[in-house]
Amino acid sequence: MTAITAPSAPRVAIIGGGLAGLAAAAALVEAGWSVSIYEARRRVGGRAASFEDPVTGGLVDACQHVAMGCCTNFLDLCRQTGVADALRCDRTLFFIAPDGSRAACTPSRLLPAPLHLAPLLLRMKHFTLTERIRLGLGMLRLARYRVGATGGPGTAAAWLAAIGQPPRVIEYFWRPVLESALGESIDLVSVEAARKVAVDGFLAHPQAADVFVPLEPLGTLFGERIAGWLEQRGVAVHTGVIVTGLDRGTDGRGQAVRCGDVEHSFDAVIVAVPWRQAGRLVPDLVPTADESLTGSPITAVHLWFDRPVIDLPHAVFLGFTSQWVFRGDESQNADPGYCQVVISASRGLLDGDRQRLLETVVEEIRHTFPAARAARLTESRIVTDPTAVLSVRPGVDAVRPRATTAAGNIFLAGDWTATGWPSTMEGAVRSGRLAAEAVGTALGRPVTGMVADLPKGWIVKAIVGK
Repeated sequence: MTAITAPSAPRVAIIGGGLAGLAAAAALVEAGWSVSIYEARRRVGGRAASFEDPVTGGLVDACQHVAMGCCTNFLDLCRQTGVADALRCDRTLFFIAPDGSRAACTPSRLLPAPLHLAPLLLRMKHFTLTERIRLGLGMLRLARYRVGATGGPGTAAAWLAAIGQPPRVIEYFWRPVLESALGESIDLVSVEAARKVAVDGFLAHPQAADVFVPLEPLGTLFGERIAGWLEQRGVAVHTGVIVTGLDRGTDGRGQAVRCGDVEHSFDAVIVAVPWRQAGRLVPDLVPTADESLTGSPITAVHLWFDRPVIDLPHAVFLGFTSQWVFRGDESQNADPGYCQVVISASRGLLDGDRQRLLETVVEEIRHTFPAARAARLTESRIVTDPTAVLSVRPGVDAVRPRATTAAGNIFLAGDWTATGWPSTMEGAVRSGRLAAEAVGTALGRPVTGMVADLPKGWIVKAIVGK
């Protein structure tokens, strides 16, 4: 077995080239560390992946990924690595009701938080005035919910019903908004997770609800541009390389990363892969993947029509099987007739009947967008990731592990770890930066990774408390 000796500079091996691994590498290399990434796939980027467009031959994202203005660390990583130009900011959220009526909702930049949401609520014409008032009061009450409160309903859906949120408000606001943000059904997610969305995603700051949509395929954005930025700074990015094990000493500390017959020695290692893979590499350091630590599926339905059919950059569907629709962006060289429908918490969706799902989604597109009624569907593809995100159910935060472990020089990263955030791109980036900071602390060479949340004004602080 060939041994590769670590260089004199502190060396960190990062297992996994998803967003968590990339964020950790970016923080470490800027602090002067020697970093190597080992990624089993042909490209880095993890679940933020792309496949070849059958129409244009370019790249299409397997599932649309978006960030919000509250995702301060993800947006900072994009600025740090020079790819912020590849994000489009949509301040207006477009909601489409079952009858096809539209609401273009834009938070105010002039009013202080949380008053900046008043224009958004007023534009929701699919609700009665009473429903809009009760929605606003429900959001404020959710913001005041005390994390860790005992007793009462444990899930967001049960809690919202218990406080008297109208059924139409639950179905036409809370369900689509929370399920798309958390990737899981509101019948399963915790009230704490729902509160995180309400406070950080809406109430905290006038820019919190801004939606940032990638203008380039994720395979290009992460797999080429961020990977190239890291390589230019000396990070060794190994793709198509499977880590088969970690050699550890009698004290449990890591000594070498094994890739088949080759060993790579290191000073520290960050295990930045999903929890099941992490459990196979370091089973004593990762919680067992049972019902308390499980995934939630997300389905993307890709549609190619023979002409443009979507007249909005995006839309939130209310009361449909479809949840979000995204129009292909011209800057991605997407086919003009391409659009993507995203359905979170797609477990058991239409009894798993993919043809029925396709027919349902196409009918909803044609019902909602008049231009689609005369259009011909030329291509389609359905992509489901059965464990796309960590299911943020009641009690999950008690089992999410921190970056540091008992092994001393082995650290954990990934959106499933304890970041204080749900399983999102922001959660992944935070986990990588937290792991990088933990490495620096353990080895006595401080690393700066995390950036602050958007600042909360005094009104918001008075509402949410400490």
